[in-house]
Amino acid sequence: MKRRFSIFLFLLFLVSCKSSKFDSKSAVEASETIIIAKIVISNKGKDITKNAKIYFDENKKGLLSYRLKEDGLLIMKVPKGNHFLKHIYTQYGSANLPDGYALISVPESGKVYYIGTIEIDGNAQLQKKFSGIIRDVQAKDLKEVKLPIKITDKRDEIIQAYESEFGKDKTVIISLMEVSK
Repeated sequence: MKRRFSIFLFLLFLVSCKSSKFDSKSAVEASETIIIAKIVISNKGKDITKNAKIYFDENKKGLLSYRLKEDGLLIMKVPKGNHFLKHIYTQYGSANLPDGYALISVPESGKVYYIGTIEIDGNAQLQKKFSGIIRDVQAKDLKEVKLPIKITDKRDEIIQAYESEFGKDKTVIISLMEVSK
């Protein structure tokens, strides 16, 4: 009985591990599309992009999450439709953004959308929660803040990086992220 339960838990773990990260071996499902961008996160004038994690639409399960490298390049699969940037996690703290504050629209499946060069300023508003000896940042415990977000259209570098890895078989559609006031 114990062995069956262990196997069940292991299989459940494998099934729940779905990544939205996109690479040259990934297939885009009929209901999915690809977003590309460059994201730069700073706090108190310091670039803290490396290893930051961003979450779209929700912040509990991480199904639409992406861990950034130092260059901030984002190439990610998402379901077609409207999405919003919800949570930003960095080693220096985290922030919950209000629902719909930073919105992207990707209405067609099987396409590639450039959503902008996105500069997020932590503005000394990143929050940390301490849990015993271990520093823990849990999204559910953070209040929502409207961090300053600047969207610019510097598509050439990002499109070139995408095309060098995946080829030029898809036209890139420009659909910049919109930030509400």
